[in-house]
Amino acid sequence: MIENKLSFFFKHQIWHIGGLIVLYYVALQMVDFETDSNVFLGISAKSWFLFAMMTPLFHQGYVWLCWRSELCWKTISQTIGFKPYAVIMIIIGILRLSGIGLSFADYGSWFTPGWIAWSVSVLIFILFIYTIYSIKKYFGFMRATGIDHFDPSYKDKPFERRGIFKWSSNAMYTFAIPVFFGFAFSSGSKAMFIFAAYSFIGVWLHYFCTEKEDFKVIYGNN
Repeated sequence: MIENKLSFFFKHQIWHIGGLIVLYYVALQMVDFETDSNVFLGISAKSWFLFAMMTPLFHQGYVWLCWRSELCWKTISQTIGFKPYAVIMIIIGILRLSGIGLSFADYGSWFTPGWIAWSVSVLIFILFIYTIYSIKKYFGFMRATGIDHFDPSYKDKPFERRGIFKWSSNAMYTFAIPVFFGFAFSSGSKAMFIFAAYSFIGVWLHYFCTEKEDFKVIYGNN
């Protein structure tokens, strides 16, 4: 039971959304595209960077609004429903992959990658692939989109401990999101490293400020 719904809706979001905005500003100060004329698919490295950097903010902002409004007032269930919400969430999540374009457009801006960087990238990619496999086989993509916020029956389901989840109960954030570091190492792109760090720090802000607090309401002491 949520005693003060409006207070819970905004709980810790000054750190979550505010933190994302501050980190976005800091990231902009760390790159200089004034002398960078590189393009990929006809789009400049600066444009790839700016678009990629906006996707975590859009994605996590959308999830916060939907999850908290659903827990507080059943807003999504009473309007568009879970499936349209999930489709939109997945589409916005896929837009995060625009960072891959950035790695091509900004290739070699920090260092020229060699076999060591490529080896590190391969290890990161293997962990990412195994995480996606474990989500599909054991966890389920619907659960990954936050169906436990919509379906009360999930409060009785145990946390997944098979596959990659044996090593981390939060494997998606621990092993999947860092995939962008794989592209950063393999491309030697400074902008890609900044985007990867922004994505990784940002998703943990989401976990501690939004998801972890939601779990207390959904699962209680389970």
